[in-house]
Amino acid sequence: MLLKRIQKVFSFIPFLSQSLRPGLTGNIFFLIISLAMITFIAQSGLIDNRQYSELEPVKEESTPAFTDDEIYFFQDTITQYLLNRQFNGSVLLARNGTVLVSRSFGFADFRSHAPLTQETPFQLASISKTFTAAAVLLLQDQGRLSIDDPVADHIQEFPYPQITVRMLLNHTSGLQNYMWLVERYWRQPHPPTNEDMLRLFNTYPRPLDFRSGTRFAYSNTGYAFLGLLIERVSGQRFPHFMQTQIFDPLDMPNTWVYDLHNDNPAKTDRVFGFRSWGRGHIVIPDVDHDGVFGDKGIYSNVLDLYTWDRAISGGKLLSETVWHQAFDYTRLGNNRPVNYGLGWRLQTFLDKRVVHHPGRWNGFRTSFKRFIEDDATLILLSNTNRDITPLINGLQNILFHKEIAALSQPPAEDPDVYDELGGQ
Repeated sequence: MLLKRIQKVFSFIPFLSQSLRPGLTGNIFFLIISLAMITFIAQSGLIDNRQYSELEPVKEESTPAFTDDEIYFFQDTITQYLLNRQFNGSVLLARNGTVLVSRSFGFADFRSHAPLTQETPFQLASISKTFTAAAVLLLQDQGRLSIDDPVADHIQEFPYPQITVRMLLNHTSGLQNYMWLVERYWRQPHPPTNEDMLRLFNTYPRPLDFRSGTRFAYSNTGYAFLGLLIERVSGQRFPHFMQTQIFDPLDMPNTWVYDLHNDNPAKTDRVFGFRSWGRGHIVIPDVDHDGVFGDKGIYSNVLDLYTWDRAISGGKLLSETVWHQAFDYTRLGNNRPVNYGLGWRLQTFLDKRVVHHPGRWNGFRTSFKRFIEDDATLILLSNTNRDITPLINGLQNILFHKEIAALSQPPAEDPDVYDELGGQ
């Protein structure tokens, strides 16, 4: 059995897979050569000239949903798929309580060639909104607010009395982009806080883009104000509240809020964002917008995000009823449904419900998808600015390859919608 697994792991290196000779001597020779090659490849980054790491499949204590052969089919197919496309990042796919693939490819830092591991945290970009929304719903569960309250009930200086907390959650507020205000008016040597963002809106008043509740328009500003709302209602800074109320209770040790207002905000093991430049990559530095929390700014890895997925699936942190509310369609004033809930993008795949959130920010491209009815999860985190939409298409088609085999044409993501909802 071990020999067969080694053959499968190295099936994409032809001269190794052909080295196996009949008989015990040949098998022992193959095993020695294989172990030597494993050590050499791990140290040299020989595979596609990139670092590569993997974890063994993790199976929960229950009736196995997949055989070993099926698990290694997923591992081999997805590994080759991502290597062929020179993917730099981490991936995790799971279904029916079994982690089928959990691997990392490439570099956390192209300057030092520090390799990625499964534990290395990425900037989640707009996936952070799923945590911000959960924190607001948690405060509602604690009786400290209602999502139908006017925001001004909790942030007295908030200049739009007609906007409710729910409108911030489901992107129907009509607020203009705070990033424009920061770029135009912020002149301090330090990044602005969420409180500073509020002062900018009061100092330089901006009209709403539309009457609140009548349209959907993706809004980073709404979630930045939700970050401030969490601070005002809880009496704690956003990073501390998220750590003590969500990350620590759920045992997510590699998840935290990147805090530029802390004297020592940088985590040494974090991933840096890069953009392609010629044949290489250049690092993207922090910008003033990184000082604002809620719409982005949370770092995590695929293992902690799978813990997040299992917590949602198991009704932890929030009740199953509240999670269902978060995954329900928003309805505008004319009762027209919108494919967004409370912190979650909503779609269907193979005629079944999916909740997800993409992210895009300063060299990071991310995706977190939950195929609710199939108890399946797809997590993809990249620290380069390459579009990951085609990879998501391919990975979900591999994950559901048996179901798709019966279709004449596999379903695909709409890149325009994906980019629009990815956030900044």
